[in-house]
Amino acid sequence: MKQILLLSCLVFVLGSSYCDRRSTGQQNSVLGQYELSAHDNSGRLVFTGTISLTSLEQNHLKGQCVFLRQKNAPENLQDESGVCGGEMDGKKISIDSAPFLDDAGLILEGQFDNGRITGKWRIDGFVTSGPLGNFDAMRKK
Repeated sequence: MKQILLLSCLVFVLGSSYCDRRSTGQQNSVLGQYELSAHDNSGRLVFTGTISLTSLEQNHLKGQCVFLRQKNAPENLQDESGVCGGEMDGKKISIDSAPFLDDAGLILEGQFDNGRITGKWRIDGFVTSGPLGNFDAMRKK
């Protein structure tokens, strides 16, 4: 009887660790480096860059981002390079280019699907803007 109980516990522990590894692997599939392009609501290219997502702990993302202003960019949009952070909830993702400041930087909000992040971008300021356009970030291979 003790052997059956011990064997049952062992099967349960192994099964639980397998499920836990599988779900972690799926969450970490968002990690990696992405090439970014963003357009305004008229379809003009306003910034490009890279997003390098390096860690996902619970639902908090951390990484490095580079945003390069293009000629059609709004005046209050500047080149940015440095630490970025965000959150992930299922397939929904939000990235903040200035996670330690309350009113600075770019906010990217969208969906993650098969190595691609797409959505809307806006500028975070004293009054955060509404969506100013669309972005597309493709994972580098």
